[in-house]
Amino acid sequence: MKSKQLLWLSSLMAAFFATIIISACNKKFDEPDSFPDPNIPVTMTLKELKALLPSTGTVKVINDDKVVSGIVVADDRSGNFYKSLSIQDATGGISFRLDGTNLFNNYPVGRRLYIKVKGLCVGDYGGLVQLGAVDNSTTTITQTPLPQNLFDKYIIKGSLGNVVAPKVFTSIAQLFTTLQDTVQSTLVQLDNFEFSASDTAKTFADPTLAASAVNYTIRNCAGNSVTLRTSSYSTLASINVPNGNGSITAIYTFFNGTKQLLIRDTSDLKFTGARCGQGPTTLMNIADVRALYTGAPATIPTGRRITGIVISDRANLNTVAQNLIVQQGNGLAGIIVRCDAAHSLDLGDSVDVNISGATVDAFSAAVQVSTVPTGFITKISSGKSITPRIATATQINTNINAWESTLVSMVNVTISGGTGGTWAGSANLTDASGSIVAFTRSGTSGAVFQLTPYPTGTVTFVNGYLGRFNTTNQLSLRNLSDVGTSTGGGGGTTGGISLGSTSPFLLNFNGIGTGLPAGVNVFTGATSTGFGNAGTYTSAVGLWTATGAGFKNFASATGLTVTADQATQDAATDRALGVRQTSSVGYDPGASFVFQIDNTTGKNNVQLQFLLQSLDNTIGRTTTWTVDYGLGDTPASFTAATATGTLVTSGSFTNNTINVNFGGAIDNKSQKVWIRISALSGTTGSGSRPSTAVDDFKITWN
Repeated sequence: MKSKQLLWLSSLMAAFFATIIISACNKKFDEPDSFPDPNIPVTMTLKELKALLPSTGTVKVINDDKVVSGIVVADDRSGNFYKSLSIQDATGGISFRLDGTNLFNNYPVGRRLYIKVKGLCVGDYGGLVQLGAVDNSTTTITQTPLPQNLFDKYIIKGSLGNVVAPKVFTSIAQLFTTLQDTVQSTLVQLDNFEFSASDTAKTFADPTLAASAVNYTIRNCAGNSVTLRTSSYSTLASINVPNGNGSITAIYTFFNGTKQLLIRDTSDLKFTGARCGQGPTTLMNIADVRALYTGAPATIPTGRRITGIVISDRANLNTVAQNLIVQQGNGLAGIIVRCDAAHSLDLGDSVDVNISGATVDAFSAAVQVSTVPTGFITKISSGKSITPRIATATQINTNINAWESTLVSMVNVTISGGTGGTWAGSANLTDASGSIVAFTRSGTSGAVFQLTPYPTGTVTFVNGYLGRFNTTNQLSLRNLSDVGTSTGGGGGTTGGISLGSTSPFLLNFNGIGTGLPAGVNVFTGATSTGFGNAGTYTSAVGLWTATGAGFKNFASATGLTVTADQATQDAATDRALGVRQTSSVGYDPGASFVFQIDNTTGKNNVQLQFLLQSLDNTIGRTTTWTVDYGLGDTPASFTAATATGTLVTSGSFTNNTINVNFGGAIDNKSQKVWIRISALSGTTGSGSRPSTAVDDFKITWN
């Protein structure tokens, strides 16, 4: 009987353990233990907790028996949060300092915590509010991380798997750096952000630990930026940053007013889209972009771009550093492109501008595209030019809506007003039809030429780009090359060359120390179809080997050798009109000597002879020169003439005689005749560019 009982008992126990085993086998392997939330009343919100701290740099010990609760939104799993958790409730978030590692094992993201705060304290680090323990080791109360042996005394673990959706912000400006900002230490999301292109080959931090943390500036497609901070001790340190564009989910913090984002791991970055300014785009005419503004700001559709030539001159500072004025082409529309930062584009640069999602608005009535990240602007080439539209003051005032942000040229102008006879402020340009304001930025950040006296008397031309300031239409010079003068100071002269009745007419340049002779002009940016822009002529004697760009008063090569020193060149009475080409816009190609002849009435078989001098034997490049001609007040094009002789200047010291046959094309003309000696094609070779001069300009006829 006893053995039967033992057998029955053994069978019963076997069945019991089998049931247990089967039950265990049916349980999911990774299923966590259930941690229901304890029945603990929450008596203080995180917002109320943070409000206990009266000001930065202070510590507030909590003496009231209060309980706060929040969900962990950042732990130390990746190492980007060191000995701290970020917890968040419906009212805000706070950083909780804990003196332990691998905190995520017990306090992972998604776990609700209940914290008894009596005996703890709130303080701040650079303005960021933190919860921690009281450090009584010093005479002054300070905060320290909560010791590990006290975790269970103050922290009660609640449920797992709680999801906190990040709050989506559309602008960095919505994130504040105030002590009681409810967004600090909470989970946020920002869209359309990316790393700078120069940073995409880098890692999140410095795995060599040369720096404890690395800060990157990330930007959205509107040009707004924020700091992304990553610890070099984190597992993220050696991972390459993504090179795309997208959304970032992160904990928002700040330090001494600097806004910072901290990610928990790489899954917080979804930078997989096309970068700002990339992807397929559709070219828009600038006139169509301007038309989008009808009195209220308008958003440009995505995937749009414009192209054109830069007509503003950042080097001379007559426009703000963030503004770029682009004209689509000769006679076409232009617009101000307002950049998110100072740009590096120069006068004459050809550009492609991605304006996707930008705004067309007006600043003091001037239409502009704003705000365009500088990374959205691609430089295509340099040395391009726009031929100014010749217009009267009345025509400008009538057509200002269409002509704003384009180049114009007023001829036969008198100048008045300004500040003490200088360009500073608002001067008046007056022609036979009326007047328009010439505006020049003044003060410490004003134009380079603001205090330069403007010429008196009638000036042959004044060039500039048109703009508006409220109800005032105005023209702005780019530089002093935009001004013609009767004294040669600005590159242009009044009147033309009168050949007289007796052949030949001979023009030497021995008197150019006081200005260019009547009818002699210099230009940059010359093309086969346009004069280009008035060049700057310096009447002071120049040295052949001086490297600064510009049209100069050189000693003629006639009677001198390559060994002539500066004293010899300065003392030479035989002078020549020269130019030093450099990479400066409009000089290579585009440097041009222009001779305006009043007429050739009654003169036949008109021919030209002149000396072309190569003066600097230390350079490596070669310039090829072209002789051409045009007819009328403002020729629409120029025709190449037949020239014999060596039309190149290079690293050889030469003084070549050039003979030009016009084939009767300029005979017996009652209108103006323009003869140009121009570098219409770029130099060849490498190294510095030539110093070239012309001398003994001689016209003959029958």
